[in-house]
Amino acid sequence: MINQNIPKIYNHLLSVYGYQGWWPLVHTIDDPALRSLADGYHPGQYDFPRTDAQKLEICLGAILTQNTRWLNVVKCLSSLETSKLLSIDHLLESRPGQIALAIKSVGYYNQKAKYLKNFAVFLSDHPFSELEDLPSADCRRMILDIKGIGQETADCILLYALRKTSFVVDAYTRRIFSKFDIVEPDASYQKIKVLCESSLPDDLPMFQEFHALFVKHGKRFYSKKPHGAEDFLLTEHLFQRGPI
Repeated sequence: MINQNIPKIYNHLLSVYGYQGWWPLVHTIDDPALRSLADGYHPGQYDFPRTDAQKLEICLGAILTQNTRWLNVVKCLSSLETSKLLSIDHLLESRPGQIALAIKSVGYYNQKAKYLKNFAVFLSDHPFSELEDLPSADCRRMILDIKGIGQETADCILLYALRKTSFVVDAYTRRIFSKFDIVEPDASYQKIKVLCESSLPDDLPMFQEFHALFVKHGKRFYSKKPHGAEDFLLTEHLFQRGPI
């Protein structure tokens, strides 16, 4: 199933907001090129992450940001770095309680401490080099088997850390598409994901930018009810409403 509106929405959002440069890398600063980037965002540069340390930072950030503001995640990543826990080996050696103390800035920090530990155990058995060589579908199934990793988090890890074209569906994606009658408000995650992936070219920068653009646009028009009441996309007659 293909919807011709989806690439049109991407192109228009990109023309309005520009390149976003996700996923932000805020603490892996041993790379001189990274130090010059504003707040860790790297618009127009798609060769990140460049090191396993940067891949790990993205993965941990993706887990921590569940139901949490990004600013709180940044605090947690700083605390993990200060506590020498921003590494697979140190996470493996630490007790969940120690990890929890370092991530108190996020909600459900006791649970998330266990999730970070689970993910470190997974990486100890399946290093990034192995995961990068796997087909996306196989890699996704493995990551979803880790306790504490849901579909959105798994797709963030695939898209940004492992550089695989796996579309990320978040709350803003659902709200925007349902506003345009592209999907039903209660459409499943997988249905929206398949629709987007079939409607877009297999292009890593586009997938990364589209997710970031949805967040940018969603925060502006879809954070408060009624969702999308003042969305300029609705008034510019760029799109035919409905599941075309």
